[in-house]
Amino acid sequence: MMQAQSMSLKVQEKLVTRLFLSTKLRQDLRILSYNAHDLSTVIQEFAQENPFVELKNPSKELQNLDWIEDNETENLIDHLLSQVRISDWSSKSKRVVTFLIYQLDNDGYLRKSLENLKSKVIFSLQELNAGKDKLQKLDPIGIGAKDLNECLLLQARDKKDFNSIAISLLEKHELEALADPSKWATLPYEHEKIIMALKAIQTLNPAPASEYELGEPTQYLIPDLKFYFEDGRLLISSARSNLPEMIFDDEKFVELQKDSEIKDKDYFIKQKKDFTDLHYAIQQREETLLNLGKFLGRRQEKYLSSLNEQDLVSIKLEDAATELNLAISTISRAIKDKYVECQGRVFSLKLLFPRKSISNLTQNQLERMLKDFIKLEDPQEPLSDEQLVNKFKEKEISISRRTISKYRKKLGIKNSYQRNQK
Repeated sequence: MMQAQSMSLKVQEKLVTRLFLSTKLRQDLRILSYNAHDLSTVIQEFAQENPFVELKNPSKELQNLDWIEDNETENLIDHLLSQVRISDWSSKSKRVVTFLIYQLDNDGYLRKSLENLKSKVIFSLQELNAGKDKLQKLDPIGIGAKDLNECLLLQARDKKDFNSIAISLLEKHELEALADPSKWATLPYEHEKIIMALKAIQTLNPAPASEYELGEPTQYLIPDLKFYFEDGRLLISSARSNLPEMIFDDEKFVELQKDSEIKDKDYFIKQKKDFTDLHYAIQQREETLLNLGKFLGRRQEKYLSSLNEQDLVSIKLEDAATELNLAISTISRAIKDKYVECQGRVFSLKLLFPRKSISNLTQNQLERMLKDFIKLEDPQEPLSDEQLVNKFKEKEISISRRTISKYRKKLGIKNSYQRNQK
């Protein structure tokens, strides 16, 4: 007979270490991961929500057209925002109109009521109405209308010597009756004049946004760091001048806080704290990027001088983390979607972190050597992958045939049989 096994409960001590990130630290890391374009958007949205924050526009405009995505079809939002930027409106008016532009639907209509939108922003109903009037004066005319009738009326009023009866019918919201001949008898105009008014309205565009894509605005490849040479020395600067500067209106803050009720004090404290936290996070981001740029400048000075990929030195994220006393995850966030400018070229920051591949050479360098070997081969007797392995061996580089095949396919180079020109 089997003896029953005894069971006992024992108390065991176990030490578990968990890392909890504070809300502020999470914000700092999130800001660090943004590229300059996304950070600019965050700053603009923050300024719209905080009544004490004003924005000072970037001190210089983008000059390098290579920084801009190449879109064949112009984006509606881009088209409208470009008009807002060059307008002589006040900073606040521009923010109101920009907010309304992002509320447009796919047809370019502003069907959301301003009363409902008011609950989402700090702008007053009066400011939203003024902003809507400005929006409706932008090209294409008809943008920002609440419905088809208003869209056509905006266009009709904009045209010189447009049919007065057509305008009158649109002002009285008689578009539905005009479109139905059976209802023409209810209109106070002669049959022929109604037909003329209808023909005039048919020349208008019911969908003025149709020639544009609504979509998201074009993303500008704004460099976060700039490397340049002066008197033979490599220097670095941040691209802070490409970002709007946040300015907190302390005078307005103190005045309104003084006149507010006690129950509203928390609101004022929060607005000031939110500004301080974001401002600090942006400063920390700039400091981290500058330190990272200095590290890369020392390691990649030869490449930054020649812009020849053969001069790139293999660097690991761990190398930067160790030297800058930061976590590897912080370095990863710092290089995410970031761009640098050097000698008129704009390229990804990740390019300066090439991975070590074989014989301390980067993959880019090995691919360049492979292309050179094939470029110099006899077209009638092209090199096989095995022969290419031997070519690398002559350079004291050990590389497998499988790796050769992988690099060759990546570069779009055919095999030796397909390259044979006999």
